Amino acid sequence: MDSFHGDPILLEKYQEITQDLRNAYNKGVSLCFAGGHGLGKTMTCTNILKQAVNKGYSGLYATLNDIVACTVNSPPDDRSAARKELLTVDFLVIDEFDPRYMGSENAADLFGRVLEDIFRTRAQNKMPVFMCTNSPNPVESFTGPIKQSITSLMNYVTKVSVLGKDFRKEQKDK
Repeated sequence: MDSFHGDPILLEKYQEITQDLRNAYNKGVSLCFAGGHGLGKTMTCTNILKQAVNKGYSGLYATLNDIVACTVNSPPDDRSAARKELLTVDFLVIDEFDPRYMGSENAADLFGRVLEDIFRTRAQNKMPVFMCTNSPNPVESFTGPIKQSITSLMNYVTKVSVLGKDFRKEQKDK
């Protein structure tokens, strides 16, 4: 991230975590990067994963949609293996933690139940989670007991508001 030109808070968080990955892992650091499209949230998280893997930790990048699809559509043995990996990988990035993928109340309930299970287990065991969202409040898409549970679990997460311009537009114009 030497030539990073985005929101300085992203670079600051990246440096804070990667300078002492052992501490981030031991404390179970969990962050939710929230901001508009193309601001560098996903890039920052994938670069954190790269540094973690280079230091011998395991890392996994997945979208929330991928996690739900794997949980719902895979054969039972594959679901079990996927869940185990999501719960035991050292550093987990969950991208696209956005209401836009939850087109109905039933979909939101399904997404919430899948996320809640993974998130609760990782939070209780102090396992690092990094989430990326384009929504200022991704919990708003959930309702009822799932919303209450995920809202409570978000107390384990530091929300990082990301500001700036969409760098993907700038890149396209070049």
